[in-house]
This record gives sequence, C-alpha cells and structure tokens, in this order.
Amino acid sequence: MKTAIVALLLAASSPLGPAREAYQSGDLPRARTELEALLQPSRLSRPQEEAEAHLLLAATLHAQEDLPRAEHEAVEGLALDPDAKLDPLVYPPDFIAFIERVRAQRQDRIARRAARLQPPVLLPGPATSTAAPVLVESRPASRGWYLVPFGVGHFVHGQRSRGTALAVGQGTTFAVSAVSLGVALSLRGSDGRYSAQDAPTARAFNVSYLVGAYAFAALYAYGVLDGLLSSPPPPTGRGPG
Repeated sequence: MKTAIVALLLAASSPLGPAREAYQSGDLPRARTELEALLQPSRLSRPQEEAEAHLLLAATLHAQEDLPRAEHEAVEGLALDPDAKLDPLVYPPDFIAFIERVRAQRQDRIARRAARLQPPVLLPGPATSTAAPVLVESRPASRGWYLVPFGVGHFVHGQRSRGTALAVGQGTTFAVSAVSLGVALSLRGSDGRYSAQDAPTARAFNVSYLVGAYAFAALYAYGVLDGLLSSPPPPTGRGPG
C-alpha cells in the first residue's frame, strides 16, 4: 500500500503526471495537448522524461489512428532511450507491438536521430605557447678586433691568408726588436755606459732594435687600416616603413 502511494505521489509531482492521467483515463485530446505543450519546445530536463513524453504522445496518436505521426514520435523517443521498455499495465498490446516494429524497421532513423541528439564533444585545441619567440640576431664580429696585433682581427673575420702574413711579419719584427733591445741593454756597464770595446756592437743592436720597432709599427698600422677598409660597414637599423 505504501509503495502504491509513493508511486502515485511521484507521478503527480512529475511534469508528465497530468498527461499520464489524461491518457490512462482515455482523454486523448487533453493528453495530446499536455504532451505537445511539454515537447514543443521541450520543458523536460531529463532525457528519460523526454523519451517517455515522446512515447506517450506516440501512444496517444496511435490510439487516434494518426500512424505516421505516431511513428515519428516513437523514433524520437527511442532515439533518446533506445532500451525503453513499455509497461504493459499502461500501454495496450497493439501499441507495444507497434513500438517493437518501429524499433526493428527504423533502426537507421533512430541511430541518426540519436547521433544528432548527442551533445557535441569539445576536443581540446592544440597547445599554444604564450611565450614570445626569441629572435637571435646574427651579428658580425666587431671591427675592433683589427686593433689587436699579429693578424688576430683578420683571423676573426675569416681572412686567414692576410692574418698569417701579418702574424709572421709582426712576430718577426717584434722578436728582432725585443732581442736587440735586450742585448743592447745587457752590454751596458754598471754606470749605464758602454765600454769602448762593446760600443760598436751595442750601436748595431740599437739600430736593429729601432729598425725592428719601426717595422713592427708599420706592419701594425697596415694591418689595422687594411682590416678597417676591407671589412663591410656594420648594418644600420631601419625604421618602420
């Protein structure tokens, strides 16, 4: 008894309650009006309730012998609930058989309609990096390298033949100048003077020192000027066009 009372209360609280009551009492026009008001547009929040409403409307139309419209509503209901089972205490046997025929003969229509009723699946978009790309600007070697002696600037800028010539020439003159200066200084006595015997030799080494120093200075100046004149000027930035 309690179960029956609970079932009646649930049926009365459902939006389909008045339509069920009208159908079961045989008031088909009122049942049709109630159901169409619920479905056009749908005011039912749960798919099971909407499926039941379509099937109940199909039963109402079937009883009114509107078979094409009844089949349409049956397809809608089965698309929402493909496993729907009709209660033989509510629906007559001929309508239950009608639903089974629709289920068997209209499988393609039911499947297509069910696919359209499914909510779209939102796939995640490709991951996008919000970090700004880092632009690495390729800059040529500084022209200041030409100020370094022994052809270093030419080597840095890829001018290996000139760099080799300058390295050999400047290295040789620098070595001759340094050795000559060292020998000339070593010939001086404790009083800072050369002896009469060492004076000619010291004079020769001093001359060699000066010649080597001037030659080194000339080669150094040539290397700097050659590098600065032969290398392209640095690129100038352009303003927006």
